[in-house]
Amino acid sequence: MYIWLHETHCCRVRTITLEADTTPPDREFELVHAADGLRLFAVPGLIEPDELQLELGRKGRLSAYWNGQAWVG
Repeated sequence: MYIWLHETHCCRVRTITLEADTTPPDREFELVHAADGLRLFAVPGLIEPDELQLELGRKGRLSAYWNGQAWVG
């Protein structure tokens, strides 16, 4: 599992969300957690959340939620 930050701007508001996938995009990652056959990689410098939730949508899209929220802050 790979997670990274995605920044968007709208109406002068900056929002940072998590993106997640099972294949790594073209960037650097580091192993941050491994247990029960799951290995979690994140971009360097990403502070580990208290809770990370993963959800698989009906169309197979993977979503990650940081401390129960869709955004990081």
